[in-house]
Amino acid sequence: MVGVVLVSHGPLAEGLKAAAEMIVGPQERLAAVGMDPAAAVEALRAEIESALASVAEGVDGGLILADMLGGSPSNASGYAALAGTPVICGVNLPMLLEVLMRRETASPGELAAVALESGRRGVTDLGAQLSGAAG
Repeated sequence: MVGVVLVSHGPLAEGLKAAAEMIVGPQERLAAVGMDPAAAVEALRAEIESALASVAEGVDGGLILADMLGGSPSNASGYAALAGTPVICGVNLPMLLEVLMRRETASPGELAAVALESGRRGVTDLGAQLSGAAG
């Protein structure tokens, strides 16, 4: 089992967590950290650190999924990345669902690769897919 921390600007992390749990049911060792607009990066870092410690305790480690590269949430996660925790930026719902379904048997590094691949696959042009299916 790998613990997962979602990190975002505002309530996006909580929304992703709620949507994922609507689809796959309640999840243990899944935390959401949303950055308050007035939050200092150091306070956000401490909140992420606490969430990561909580979800990763007694299991095979943790994985952080951040909303975007270069924003305060990913920057505040940089300490964890430097310490060896995988941090994947650009989280989306398909990525999160695949991570949740595979985290029982994967290592944090393997799960990071799953996140990258499923996140990319989850971005598509529906109109082009429907046109291709019809023709």
